[in-house]
Amino acid sequence: MDAQNISSRLAAWIEHRYPGSDPKLINVKPPSQGYSNETWLLDLQWIKQGRAETVPLVLRIAPENSAIFQHYDLSLQYRVMDALANSDVPVPALFGYEDDISVIGRPFFLMLRIDGRVPDEDPLYHMSGWLHDLHGEEQAAHWLRGVEMTATIAKLDWRASELDFLAPPVGTALDANLAELADFLAWTESLARPYPLLHRALEYLQTHRPPVYAEVLVWGDAKLGNCLYAAGDIVAVLDWECAHIGHPLEDLAWWIVLDRSLCDGYNVARLANLPSREASIARWQAVSGMPVTDLPYFELMAALRLAIIMARVGKLFTERGRVTADAEMDINNGGAAILALLMNEQDITCNAAC
Repeated sequence: MDAQNISSRLAAWIEHRYPGSDPKLINVKPPSQGYSNETWLLDLQWIKQGRAETVPLVLRIAPENSAIFQHYDLSLQYRVMDALANSDVPVPALFGYEDDISVIGRPFFLMLRIDGRVPDEDPLYHMSGWLHDLHGEEQAAHWLRGVEMTATIAKLDWRASELDFLAPPVGTALDANLAELADFLAWTESLARPYPLLHRALEYLQTHRPPVYAEVLVWGDAKLGNCLYAAGDIVAVLDWECAHIGHPLEDLAWWIVLDRSLCDGYNVARLANLPSREASIARWQAVSGMPVTDLPYFELMAALRLAIIMARVGKLFTERGRVTADAEMDINNGGAAILALLMNEQDITCNAAC
């Protein structure tokens, strides 16, 4: 769909929801195609309470074709952000959700666009970009602010925030998360080929479960690239599509593993002034007040999830001609590399097929 079509259809939708607002969409920028959804930037000119206003917006549209995840529910991230409004976790203000595909062809939602910037992942922030160019103390402060945010999320009373819809209907959250990983891996393999290394990691996770601990809200994609920064602080926590109820250490583990995948996973030097794993753990524990005994287990779980995601990304990129088949991106990527590295560090053996 082109920008003109998007503008006219969204204007009609907004007019229907806000009669007499005379909406016009301007500065519509082509979508930034993410791994799982489509993002447009646009400005709304309208009349609100008798006064002309211009409102900067972000349009998120559900993926059109087969994408990274077998099941994709755009409404979930909208409902999570709606529940987090006015909490200690900053999220963009929401403008409306629509699941009627007759409007623009797919489900979508609008949210307020906030001024700020996110660290780059393409190119990697370890190599260039605004975070890379900050003074060392500022780099460290941005990193630790993100670590603190994962702890803040873990402390949130998700029941009081009416996030019960994220909880599994039966069993523990860990049971549900391991079952989801197994299903995700099976589906990914059904579209590509077997991944013995990933199976070995899953087997280990299934047979070495840590004791049950408190179940908390998990952001699900905790990383620098999903933190919107302004004046050194986080003004919005973005991308809640993988939010769920789980273990308090899941977000910290993902934060650490994702960063390692972007340096160790690609043989790139890590930014020297970013705090170490040990310093990050200490800050998280100081803010959360929770133990970190089982962190290696959840780092392995994070690496497995990332490796499955990257296997799917590699397959899609190959099919769409973005990489050549001989690159074997489904197994040659930062996710698979960091999983193998962690398995070696944790002395998890693997047979020759891996």
